[in-house]
Amino acid sequence: MAAIITDKIKLQLAQTIFDEFNTANLGDSNNYYYIGVGRSQQWQAEAETDVVPNTTAADNHEREERLFRYNLQSVKAAENLSFVIPGGPDYDWSANKEYYEYSDAIAGQPQATFYVRTDENKVYICIRKGKNGDGTAKTSTVKPDHTNTALVPETDGYVWKYLYTITTTAANNFLTTNFMPVEFVDSAAPTDPRFSQLSVQNAAVPGQIIGYRVINPGGPYSGTVHSSGIKVGPALTIIGDGTNAKAYPILNPINNSIAAVEVGDSPDAAAISFVSDQGANYKYANVSVSSATLQAGGSNAVIAPVFGPRNGIGADARRDLRSTSLMFNIKPVGGVDVNNEPTWPVDQDYRQIGLIKNIRTDSANGEFFTAEAGTALSRMKANLTFGDGDYLQASGEYQLEFDDDPIIYGTDSNAAGYMVWNDDSATIWYHQTEETGFTQFADGEAITIPGKFAGSMTIDSANIAPDVDRYSGELLFVSNQSATARDPQQTEDIKVVVRL
Repeated sequence: MAAIITDKIKLQLAQTIFDEFNTANLGDSNNYYYIGVGRSQQWQAEAETDVVPNTTAADNHEREERLFRYNLQSVKAAENLSFVIPGGPDYDWSANKEYYEYSDAIAGQPQATFYVRTDENKVYICIRKGKNGDGTAKTSTVKPDHTNTALVPETDGYVWKYLYTITTTAANNFLTTNFMPVEFVDSAAPTDPRFSQLSVQNAAVPGQIIGYRVINPGGPYSGTVHSSGIKVGPALTIIGDGTNAKAYPILNPINNSIAAVEVGDSPDAAAISFVSDQGANYKYANVSVSSATLQAGGSNAVIAPVFGPRNGIGADARRDLRSTSLMFNIKPVGGVDVNNEPTWPVDQDYRQIGLIKNIRTDSANGEFFTAEAGTALSRMKANLTFGDGDYLQASGEYQLEFDDDPIIYGTDSNAAGYMVWNDDSATIWYHQTEETGFTQFADGEAITIPGKFAGSMTIDSANIAPDVDRYSGELLFVSNQSATARDPQQTEDIKVVVRL
């Protein structure tokens, strides 16, 4: 028998990372999370197209991790972190679409959307879909808009539970075409845009029965036609350890079986109070269907209650929406350290993104790296003499500049490395891989760039240490992708989603 890894343990594991991140930001933790980028060279060295290699679970091995570290360019401290859930067009409310009711019998994130985000960034759970007189579902035609803790049916019959509103800050950091943020609010002042969510959390009722599923429609039953045109069936009794749950059946007008069961004791919307009629403090319950109206030859229906989350819907939106994913976010810009050395080199593309925990400095002591950003590239100082045909800037100054990532060679050491970046002071940043080998360059030796550089180059200072030790820390996530170009004038927005 296969074991069940529950959504709750996934949430707990995600919570551990979330807490580590936030305590580190408060200065109370030795856990530091960084996003690193790398691999400037093409995936296929000789190919005209740069095709991202397919990756599978079989690529989750030590060598794949080493390859990422070889190509690492720079790291930036993760700035923001949030729980996230699937989002995008499928989860955006739109008119004339059928939505699905919340169910306690579906694990994880079902394809059928039981929650929506409106164009005002309000997030709702569908408690009840609208139904026709025969119990069949309607499409939603009225956009939910309230921020109340109460549940009031819309005119189309749908009932939406308001959970929270995505704040402007959260949207800027975590709202994408595929994901949207969700959080638990510890505290919020009345002027805080999250105060409405806090009110929902505080008003949540534990042990509610929020709906009912028809296991066996039974029947035929006798019933009465309500003024709305809905035929209402026999009385239902909720038997359990909680209190006050109420429900009524809708009969199929063709065969008088139970087509659907709704919360409350009447289809009269004005008389329904969903919060109270969902009851409270149920841990178990069953539904008893009266046999008094059962016609000759019929059979009793079987109805099962649908329980809300243990602490009530709205108590923790992350649990309600079954979040088991975290999104890290950085918005890096090119910068320099106290020595005027770049910490996040630009004018270079990258093809890999990684999440690294507790990367260390490249020093004898190897302390935790705690600066905002730093490079993982080795570098050297060189003396350059430019030759005919070498690149001349409009300002009249020569500078090494290439469309690709050339390999530089040491004529005495036979060392080689990919040149990633250089500046006008003749500092060259480079990295080495299995293709180039890992032989160190030597002071005083000549450097050649075959077919790329006509002048001469001599190393003044070789093997200047990077800011971070690329082989340190725990690599938690790697993503291979197409080349992302970088420019000194742009601000990047990098998001890393970890799904548990």
